[in-house]
Amino acid sequence: MADAHAGLAVSREFAAMGGTIEVQLVNRGDAEADDIEALFASYERTMSRFLPDSELCALNAAGGAPFETSPVLFDAVRLALEWARATDGVFDPTLLDELEAAGYDRSFEQLAGGVAPRPSPPTHDAARWREIALDDSRRTITLPVGVRIDLGGIGKGFTVDRAIASLGDGANAMVNASGDLYAAGDGPEEEGWYVGVANPFEMEHDVAVLRVRDRGVATSGSARRHWTAGDRRYHHLIDPRAGVSSDSDLLTVTVVAATATEADVLAKTAYLLGSRDGMRFVEQRGGCACMAITLRGDVMRSRGIEAYETE
Repeated sequence: MADAHAGLAVSREFAAMGGTIEVQLVNRGDAEADDIEALFASYERTMSRFLPDSELCALNAAGGAPFETSPVLFDAVRLALEWARATDGVFDPTLLDELEAAGYDRSFEQLAGGVAPRPSPPTHDAARWREIALDDSRRTITLPVGVRIDLGGIGKGFTVDRAIASLGDGANAMVNASGDLYAAGDGPEEEGWYVGVANPFEMEHDVAVLRVRDRGVATSGSARRHWTAGDRRYHHLIDPRAGVSSDSDLLTVTVVAATATEADVLAKTAYLLGSRDGMRFVEQRGGCACMAITLRGDVMRSRGIEAYETE
């Protein structure tokens, strides 16, 4: 969470996308904050799988037939598929069946009391995202029969980036969607924006504080979003290679990248790949760096992260 500083023109918090959205604007007014709040509400109505009348739910119900989409949904799905290709399917937007089988069939706040165990889905076809057809000229998406999309792995970062872009060039602002954020400009004190990396074992404390300018930052892991079914612990990060909640040796991963979307996807991918391969994957992408905390409590740092750490 970015630190609050004196001198902000606008500081706003509101509920959206299953969490709290924090907006901090320098040299801006309430109108821009209102626009960002409205943008989040609109994008949630488009991309949420928990709103039965959302456009995404309509797309998922149209399996096998071309579905004409809004520009927002088309761009979000296209970007999700691009990241599926870039990660060789480790990031997979077609894991909705597996998420629901793990018990994640309702918004997370409704899972606090635990869920009933459910049968496992059929064996996951790790290549099914490749069969999704996009027609740019008609702006249609065709899902194969039996394939449904979940945009929870990319939707917040995608929306954050669109919110920042709506402010135009030269913005000095931070938009934080429950840990997926973009910090533009020099911050309210012209020192950059400060982002704490929480200790997953003591959430009220940070293991590090990063200082960023014009960068996206995202944290992913199983420390916060997990639940029980019977005597088993589940979480929302499904390993597409197994079709069940990942048994990664990592607890959380925080990534700094060029956009909030990239940071969001890379944090999830690194978590799923585990400490060795995940750190290497992030380091191979130019301009990206990460910090990961293992289940044993070890703090791992990739090359380049030291450029963002404060004393």
